[in-house]
Amino acid sequence: MKALTSMKSVMALVMGMALFAGCDQSKEELDKTKVELAKATAERDLMKGQIDKATQDAKDAQTKLTDAENKLKEADAKLATCQPAAAVPPVDPKAVAKPAAKPAGKPAAKAAPLAPKQDASAPVGSQTNAVKVAPGNAAAGM
Repeated sequence: MKALTSMKSVMALVMGMALFAGCDQSKEELDKTKVELAKATAERDLMKGQIDKATQDAKDAQTKLTDAENKLKEADAKLATCQPAAAVPPVDPKAVAKPAAKPAGKPAAKAAPLAPKQDASAPVGSQTNAVKVAPGNAAAGM
């Protein structure tokens, strides 16, 4: 009996060691799974935030659309109450008054004579690019 008990003890010890060695392998897999779960959770939270923002943007856009539709209906109602403008008759050119003639008292003043045209590309002092001779005028050649 003693041998049987010691054999049971040895067998239990071997089984315990086998189970303990098996737990070490599953612990590594468990750690990897925890890391993957954390990544998936973070990605899910990010996507949920994006969906919430898109939903709020859609609600805001719907509100703006509804407001614009209401304003359009109001404008249509105002337009329906407006009367068309009365047609303006065409203007007869013969009926337009001509300006009054000038009184014949004083003759009109004569316009001042125009200065001769000058050609800036012509040599200085030529007939087309005349230079007045004046004291202190360096261009006059003095």
